[in-house]
Amino acid sequence: MLIYRKALWTLVIVANLAAASSVQAQYDTVYPAAMQPFTDVNLENYDFQWFAPPITEQYGQDTIDPNNGIFFEYHRLFMNVSRGHSAPGGFNGDATYGNRVDFGFMTEENNGWLFSGWRLDGPSYDLVNRGDLNSFEGNRVWRLPQFYEGFWMEPMVGLRFTQFNDKTNPFIFMQNNMLLGQVGTRVFSHRGQWTLKSELRAFAGNNWVYRGDIGDYSNAVVGGEFALGAAYHLTREISLDVSWNTLYFGKGMGRDAIAIFDSQEMAVTGVAFGFTLNR
Repeated sequence: MLIYRKALWTLVIVANLAAASSVQAQYDTVYPAAMQPFTDVNLENYDFQWFAPPITEQYGQDTIDPNNGIFFEYHRLFMNVSRGHSAPGGFNGDATYGNRVDFGFMTEENNGWLFSGWRLDGPSYDLVNRGDLNSFEGNRVWRLPQFYEGFWMEPMVGLRFTQFNDKTNPFIFMQNNMLLGQVGTRVFSHRGQWTLKSELRAFAGNNWVYRGDIGDYSNAVVGGEFALGAAYHLTREISLDVSWNTLYFGKGMGRDAIAIFDSQEMAVTGVAFGFTLNR
């Protein structure tokens, strides 16, 4: 009897596995790469021609499509970081410099990944506004069918880790460590040798604030990021671009080293200049 039961259970398990495999195969056919998001990037299918003449026709014509394959962006940042509530001048900001790198890929099935990293080296004003910022994010991206007048939209969902070290108080070092979930979208359109683009992200999560020996605590954080810019295509896959970027934390930032459970807003806004490859 035990042998028959084992045989019956083996048959049931095999049948279920076969059915599951069939369902997954059908699902992958309808939604390519949905079950395997980290699909291999087949570079042989992408015709990289870095110095080919730029495409000046408008997106949406029979032979013109947005770029696929691996892409890379570098920008030099010139930003203004707002001050803490207890600093002279209130919410006024101070200038600093930094760098931003974006890279990822978009497949021919109109899905891919975007990774982005920020680094700000300041501001550097003692007793007023001193600190630095690091941020890294990973996003799953999809490209929707073309909209009216040649506009394209790429929704995204992902995770972001952002760290802001406030060193305004020379005796107490405050470190904000934020783990954030985010959703957003990128919208762009090609006009002659120009690409007009904008990006919007909304995020929320938790901030673990460390204050040396005084006592640590955590805050909920909400905020968002907005960018609006334009790129000029030197070749088909190389462009120079400029954008206005704003990174805003609506609450949850620890900046006052004396206050208990401090929760403030903070804005980082300014201009980014750089170049883009194959995006």
